[in-house]
Amino acid sequence: MVELSKLTRRDFIKASAIAATGILVQACAKTAEPTQAPAAATATPAAATATPAAEQPTATPAPAAGSAQEAPGLAEQVSAGTIPPVDERLPQDPMAIQPFEEIGQYSQDVHRVLKGASDLTGYRVIVRDNVVCWNYGTGDITIENNLASKWDITPDGKEYTFYLRKGLSWSDGQPLTADDFMFFYEDMMLNTEMTPTFPTWLSSGGEPGTFEKVDDYTVKMTFPNPYGILPMYLCFRAGTVDTFCPKHYLQQFHPAYANADELAKAVSDAGFDEWFQLFADRNEYTVNTEVPVAKAWQVTVPFPGQQMVSERNPYYWKADSDGKQLPYFEQLVNDYAADNEAVALKIVSGEVDFQYRSVGYADFSLFKENEANGDYRVLEWIGGSWPCVYVNQSVKDEALRELFQQRDFRHALSYGINRQEVNDLMFYGKAIIGNPVAWEGDPYWLPEFNHTAIEFDAAKANELLDGIGLDQRDSDGYRLRPDGQRLELTMTCYPSEMGVPAIDIFNKVAEYWETNLGIKSTAEEVERSLWSERALAGDLMMASYDIANLLWVIDPLWFVPVAPSTYWAPLYGLWYSTGGKGGEEPPQEYMQLIDWYEQLTAEPDQQKQVELGQQILRQHDQEVYVIGVVKLPFQPMIKHNTVVNVLEKAPAEYRTFHESITWPSQLWRKS
Repeated sequence: MVELSKLTRRDFIKASAIAATGILVQACAKTAEPTQAPAAATATPAAATATPAAEQPTATPAPAAGSAQEAPGLAEQVSAGTIPPVDERLPQDPMAIQPFEEIGQYSQDVHRVLKGASDLTGYRVIVRDNVVCWNYGTGDITIENNLASKWDITPDGKEYTFYLRKGLSWSDGQPLTADDFMFFYEDMMLNTEMTPTFPTWLSSGGEPGTFEKVDDYTVKMTFPNPYGILPMYLCFRAGTVDTFCPKHYLQQFHPAYANADELAKAVSDAGFDEWFQLFADRNEYTVNTEVPVAKAWQVTVPFPGQQMVSERNPYYWKADSDGKQLPYFEQLVNDYAADNEAVALKIVSGEVDFQYRSVGYADFSLFKENEANGDYRVLEWIGGSWPCVYVNQSVKDEALRELFQQRDFRHALSYGINRQEVNDLMFYGKAIIGNPVAWEGDPYWLPEFNHTAIEFDAAKANELLDGIGLDQRDSDGYRLRPDGQRLELTMTCYPSEMGVPAIDIFNKVAEYWETNLGIKSTAEEVERSLWSERALAGDLMMASYDIANLLWVIDPLWFVPVAPSTYWAPLYGLWYSTGGKGGEEPPQEYMQLIDWYEQLTAEPDQQKQVELGQQILRQHDQEVYVIGVVKLPFQPMIKHNTVVNVLEKAPAEYRTFHESITWPSQLWRKS
């Protein structure tokens, strides 16, 4: 059995060879990902690699018993008798953090900006915690112990044992134990009313895994097939869906524990129809100020309002290397801003402490010019948006589907975009031209990828369109579909910044297709929740959005149709994610991608894993299901000059949970 307390590149390769499928990310130089704009742009950063391994690094030693320190406000509560002393609140072996720059001092509040209740992902990523977590403190993306002080993997890669820190507590002081993991598994995941379909990320080979309580502080996860990338999934997926929940609080809303009449009344009084709706509402920590958390801060004032305020969790289980209980900041304050312009105003006014969410590349020059006045710096994190057009292979219009599923049609659309002109007009020539097939630093990426049909060649595009039977036009000069109707294409995005407003990019694409190819084309912008609803239902002809640059293996929907959010084939993804109960069964061309991915996740041989991943990307490179415009070179990251321990460079990636990669609990303010 392999014992791991921290997983680095070499360790991960080794573990994946014994335990099946491993891929972590080691960043080649620094990693990156969002969108925003010009000024003196730097050379493209070397993206992050993904394949971990390495000598077991020495963990920071836990503070000696009795040496723990606490924030002054908590000390006052101890004196008042409202909470126990800090040594009793911390676990026996608190997670010891070596701050990225220097040991901190307790500070009052740290400020970010969100656009209200619809923007709460920007809060969730900051406070996320699970049994393991990502760490970029050394310049490599590694997997670190977290709630678990260590974990074991059996040689066949089917069984993981996680050893929780003894003495963990929820924010209300109640014990956090293996029972909270079993509650999540038995009473939530196995309850078909609450969870009609068992999560695919907790399955291997299409078969569900199981949880077992070994003792109060030991949890075993067992899978029917090798599942070497589970730790990566626990860093990623478990950041949005915790694998443990406060049983002592939530059981009052669950029919397996609550009095039926009392629960029915509670459901009715809260305005819900079903018990699981009430349960979900009470389990939503961004809204419910009563649900206990194991996070650094707990919401005390939720949106709506001008601020969302979270207070320090007195039972948080991390301490710095000097024994100071974390977090350093008393409050995490998310100020309200109506739109990106309002966010930018707060930044240049010096009101934002660390953030790249809603920070556009288009405003890079503005932010740079105001660094001194706003008392902040603009860091260049690794990443950058990649505006893409997802050609819906499962589009509901059968005549369009027949066209969309033809390689020559997709290639023609790609040849019809003048990417260099877009680059010069919108991105000062600093963006990167290519089609999205992962990116440098991903373990499956090859230099030959990203180049298919990217040159602007209207003659070639028109030749391809004529060759597949689109050679007839109406009286206005627009091409006709094989059924005689005018061929009309609609790209749909939601309001967002991708260096410039996303709609501006896709309007330009529509202009190229209409002017150069004779295809009636439109770009439309709709409200974000409506966009998501329509995209997941398969109702968008061409969803227009960003795409994963790396670590897609733990978020495969970008390249494999495994979920309705596979925007280039949502109905095929729905079929897979529901076990065939919804959506449509994919044709063999797309099923091949699923087969390769399932083989990859169960393959113990590292080289074969890489080959399978490359086959998936190679098919995308050849077929161009997703048409890229240009990729932005880096993501602007705002850091106030008084805030300490923010990483100078780090991945700006959803899969590494955005700004949480800089470990917010160890940030503090230097006066």
